[in-house]
Amino acid sequence: MKVAKDADALLSYDPNLRLPLWPSEEEACEQIMSIWDEADVIEVSDNELQFLTGSDKIDDETAMLLWRRNFMLLLVALGEKGCNYYTKVSNFSSVFQCLILTFLWLTML
Repeated sequence: MKVAKDADALLSYDPNLRLPLWPSEEEACEQIMSIWDEADVIEVSDNELQFLTGSDKIDDETAMLLWRRNFMLLLVALGEKGCNYYTKVSNFSSVFQCLILTFLWLTML
């Protein structure tokens, strides 16, 4: 990651949480968050949002608990309900597939 950062590469991170692969939930959370601040773009699912924040809510306030100043985009995927996007200047929701909108957003950088 350091080499990529030094080359000004855009770093995206999707934790793709699979709890059965981890020794414990605590270890999973610790390791996921250990590289959180290195990313420019983060994508989490609604379940990952709840896991990483310890909240049972899926809303803007909960999502912002994961926000870091260095982020360009935080994306919360909501399955068939679409996704929520959070940027430095605004946030919005979309019922379109997250992957398509994320690609379009990144091409505008």
